[in-house]
Amino acid sequence: MLAFAIPARYWLWTAALTPGTRRVVADRPLHPVRYEDTDGVHTGSVETDLPEGTVVLTTQAGVPERFGTCYVILADVLQHVHEHEVQDLLDPAEATLRLHERLMQQAGLDYVSRRFRYPAGHSMEKGEFRVRGGWYAVVTDTTARQVWMRAATTAEITAGGGVVPTAPVGQDLIDAIRAEVAETEAEEAVAPAAA
Repeated sequence: MLAFAIPARYWLWTAALTPGTRRVVADRPLHPVRYEDTDGVHTGSVETDLPEGTVVLTTQAGVPERFGTCYVILADVLQHVHEHEVQDLLDPAEATLRLHERLMQQAGLDYVSRRFRYPAGHSMEKGEFRVRGGWYAVVTDTTARQVWMRAATTAEITAGGGVVPTAPVGQDLIDAIRAEVAETEAEEAVAPAAA
């Protein structure tokens, strides 16, 4: 049985994905078993037997909202996670597709050919396969100062000798979150010593 102290100004819920948009929303409430003052903060103590890796979220108490801050249960703590990690935990079948969409968006690409400006004398040629900002692009046209590119499909990436990234899911994702937490804690421990 796990116990979490949550400030009384928040409600704690299990999380779910909406059917259409796949947004993370509040699902079932986790009610506090008692309230107490902890270090001057009125808190509710929530006891649960939810397994490790379960996603929960907090919302403002008394406010009818379905969206909030997401956490995953790791060992005996609630660890903050990003919405895309929650989506991957709740819907692992679509995790790699969502990763590809995020990488394309970060690279400023989609499947429509877009114009990018470059300094005069760039070396790109039509039909070329390039890496742009974390995703692969196909050059569809060029001029002296402009290049048109679109995102490469996974088939084009594989055919061109590239590696198609896959998203970690299940225990691999939990382990990646744990590693990120450990890295952050190590950086924070070094920062005060350096100051």
